[in-house]
Amino acid sequence: MNIQLNKKIVLSLLLKFISIICLIAFPELYAVGIFQPSHNARYGGMAGVNIGIGGSPIDIATNPANLALTEKSTLEFGIALPYIRSNYKDRFIDPDPSLVYENNKNYNILAPLPYIAWAIPINDKWTYGGGIFIPGGGKAQIDGIYRTTPNGQTLNQWSGVDFPQPIGNSKRVIEEYSTTFFVVKFTNAISYKIGDLSLGVGVEGLYSKQNAFQKYYDPTRTVEIPGQGFDYQSRNAFSMGGIFGLNYKINPEWRVGYSYQTRAILPWDGRMQVGNNNANFYRRTGVSATFELPERHGLGISWGNESFRLGMDFLYYNYGSYTKKFDQILEDPWFPTPIGRSGSVSQNVNYYDSWSAALGSEIFSGDLTYRLGFRNNTGVVREDGISALQAGIMVQELVAAGLGWKFGSWRLDLALNYLLSKRVMGNRTGDWALAHTLFNLQDFRPASFSHSLKSDVPAILIGLNKEF
Repeated sequence: MNIQLNKKIVLSLLLKFISIICLIAFPELYAVGIFQPSHNARYGGMAGVNIGIGGSPIDIATNPANLALTEKSTLEFGIALPYIRSNYKDRFIDPDPSLVYENNKNYNILAPLPYIAWAIPINDKWTYGGGIFIPGGGKAQIDGIYRTTPNGQTLNQWSGVDFPQPIGNSKRVIEEYSTTFFVVKFTNAISYKIGDLSLGVGVEGLYSKQNAFQKYYDPTRTVEIPGQGFDYQSRNAFSMGGIFGLNYKINPEWRVGYSYQTRAILPWDGRMQVGNNNANFYRRTGVSATFELPERHGLGISWGNESFRLGMDFLYYNYGSYTKKFDQILEDPWFPTPIGRSGSVSQNVNYYDSWSAALGSEIFSGDLTYRLGFRNNTGVVREDGISALQAGIMVQELVAAGLGWKFGSWRLDLALNYLLSKRVMGNRTGDWALAHTLFNLQDFRPASFSHSLKSDVPAILIGLNKEF
């Protein structure tokens, strides 16, 4: 018994070491929106359905009570490869022809998302699980969009730089934006079985980081305009979270599961350079900021036998309680606004509570498993939150198909996901519209500006599962 326990401890330590190596190999981790539809290839083939089904080590991320369904020590690892495709459009129409512009930009992002998890039965009642994975994040970068100078003046008047004519008298500049953030979770969980009821709890360690910058160029995109824009980098942020779940076997065919994910507070304190290469802003000023990930409630029901399994999941994310506004407080009052320099930067991200319903199935045929799934989400980002930088998060419908192939003690899982194309029209009162129409307190032109964003996301998921 002691030898077996020692082997399990050694295996656990080995898996943690592999996890660290996995992260080092992927220093740039991006994702589609805040939460992924699924964290492994098996559930990916069912559009993320898992709460009432279970049976994979990655249950640590969704319903740790399902670890009790693991009969042997199991390791799984793999990668998701979502390809985020976006199209941003805007235009500014005004009686003053010097203010008129139009943009139509496509940009694509390949987002490699590795994961690794393990489950180790301790005895007939207790099962331990652990792993490391990326629940979400985001990256968007848009280059070369035309816009009017932020105060509506000529380039020379606004920038204070003496550009040659006719460039210096132009009221048009080119804007470049980029923002990146990611969240990585390292979870340790345990489940306990009481008859037909299983309970599970997990403790999560979170690592996160955000970077963002804004640059301006002259209308020919030859010269970056000095003294404008910003460059923000958060520190490495560490936080804690938790997850609780239960699973109840009603009879040999029916199961029901529930899970609750706690909110997590990410301390995104950092430093910001305001006005790139501007001697008046002689240092990177300190920034105090926090970002909150919402709670999640999940209910799952499954029905199945040895040849077929069908599951339904219902999820609720209360983004609206935590992710309406993102405030950054600066040490120095340097950030430019239409009413002068400010020591705070407020962003109304306007995320909405999200509901999700998903249906997924597995068909077992010898060494092969066939999977299908569909998911529908209510929109997290709507008209008042749309900008050029919200790639992927506003898509709502997912179709999925997958295949599992078992050979010996291994299983290979493949899945294809497609988050269906959706375009959202921005309204004229959101932060993005205000930033492009409010030149000063006496010059506000919301009726002149319109914008929209379209995204779709095809994805491939590949995973391996090994029983010991």
